[in-house]
Order: sequence, then structure tokens, then C-alpha cells
Amino acid sequence: MLNKTQSISVRLSPDDYAYLMSIDRNGAFTQSEKVRELIAMARESVGVSRYAQSYLAAGESMLPIKSRYLEENHRSLLVESLLELVSESAAAIQVCTEEKRLAPALERRALPAIESFLEKMLLLSVQDEPRLVDQDVAETIKQRVKNLLQY
Repeated sequence: MLNKTQSISVRLSPDDYAYLMSIDRNGAFTQSEKVRELIAMARESVGVSRYAQSYLAAGESMLPIKSRYLEENHRSLLVESLLELVSESAAAIQVCTEEKRLAPALERRALPAIESFLEKMLLLSVQDEPRLVDQDVAETIKQRVKNLLQY
């Protein structure tokens, strides 16, 4: 790994050179500054696309299970919430693996999925006829949520 800056030389087509020189960000004026800005732009876009790619990969791995669930023709908010939580959590974990501080990054990435899951569990606990296959599970959820809220 380099400990100092490195000079590079590259040949660009006229179109690529025109694109490079059109970069107008953070006051980049010289070719070197524009290449640095291009690298910064690429790094910024990787974060978003990497999460999207992780999410798609996690969702794709869940497709056989989701397909089987849909074929059974029994709808359950609990099952749908669980499958969603697993997909989104897997994507969050995958995208955070290279973070310097894993725990804070993972907390931030996973929190929306966890909040959504908790909201659905709360919804199931207050509905008279929740969308569940097994009504005994509905009673269990109601009791557990009630117990948790008493703390």
C-alpha cells in the first residue's frame, strides 16, 4: 500500500477528457483535482448502490421461501414482517461489514427495518382479528407486548 501520493498517467478519448474537464465540483480546476473529485463521486455512489445490491441479493435469496409462503395461500402479517426483517437485516449487515465501527453503522442501517417490524407487532397486538394463520400466536403476541409495555 502506498504511503504517499502516486502519480498516474492515462490516455483518454476526447469524450472522456471532455467529461473529466466538465466536472465542476468543490472548485476542482486542474486535471488532478478533477480526477480526485471523480474518485470522490465514485466513492459516494458506491455506498448507495452497495446497499441496493446487498438488499437485492438478500431479497433474491428469500425468493424461494416467499414463493412457498404465497403458494400456501395463508396470509400472515407476522410471516411477511419476518421475511422483510430478515431481508433488510441481511442487507444492512452485508453493507456494514467494512465499516471501521461496525456497531454504530449497523444500528443506523438496521433501525428502520427493526422499527417497521416492531410497529407491525404492535399492530397485531391491538387488532381484534389480526391477520395471522394461528390465532393462538395472536394471543401470545398480545400478551408479550402487554408484558413489555408494563416495564
